Amino acid sequence: MFNHGLSSYFQKNNKNKLYILALAFGVLLFLSGCKSAELRAIENSASVLQITMGQEVNRWTQDKGVALGKPVYAKIIIEYEPINNHTRKEVYEEIVTVLKNNNWKGEEPFADYFKATLQQGSFKISTGVSIDEKKNIVTIIMTIH
Repeated sequence: MFNHGLSSYFQKNNKNKLYILALAFGVLLFLSGCKSAELRAIENSASVLQITMGQEVNRWTQDKGVALGKPVYAKIIIEYEPINNHTRKEVYEEIVTVLKNNNWKGEEPFADYFKATLQQGSFKISTGVSIDEKKNIVTIIMTIH
């Protein structure tokens, strides 16, 4: 089941093992620092979301690419939960105010959902802010298509 030849090769050649390990870490470090211009633009735009009524509890990022032959878009999803005695509605309203004050162009909030866009260089970023009906969170999704 286990290939003893491969195991003994690595036990005998410690120098080679260190080179392979260093190469693997180098490749991983290089790849972790490679973000698309789209993802960097979204991260820059999301950095203005410094709110006082809520705290960030989750953040997911996805870089652009292709999966199963279909395009995958750069995206950030951020979840905030209220702190102290603030409500989800107050957190939502604070986020919408911050976005509007930072030149996001959007429609007036409708049924606790705010949709807006921001031109960031050559990219147009779309965002949606919504109150989760089941959890005590407000979700922001920013995407470049």
